Amino acid sequence: MTKNTQALHAAARRRTEYAEQAVTQALRTARRSGNPVTITGLAAAAGVSADFIYNHPRLRGQAEALRRTRQPAPDSTGQPSADADAAASNLVRALQQQLAQQRRAHREEVTELKAALAAALGENLTLRRRCAELGEP
Repeated sequence: MTKNTQALHAAARRRTEYAEQAVTQALRTARRSGNPVTITGLAAAAGVSADFIYNHPRLRGQAEALRRTRQPAPDSTGQPSADADAAASNLVRALQQQLAQQRRAHREEVTELKAALAAALGENLTLRRRCAELGEP
């Protein structure tokens, strides 16, 4: 291996070790906080990508174990609480409304762009005809 290659490997190792330490620290902080845990939230707190955690067997296992311990407690029937169901239902409704609004906005934008394209094509055709009448290429 050349010196450049060795330096690149050493730098990559240091970067990975730093990222592992950052995720481990984020896991410690999450354990102390008692709040629900997500891989994305841990990744953001550690300053790494979620893929880094998902692709790291040890860290992923720790994160998933912590996440499982922080899920809402089921009620006596073994089902998630009614509050959790209501919150999930409200979230779904809100996301559906947001999606419908975005679809409307995109449809309007496409309509405007089609009209602008038709106008531009009409102008282009007019200019071509004018050039042909004048004998210009």
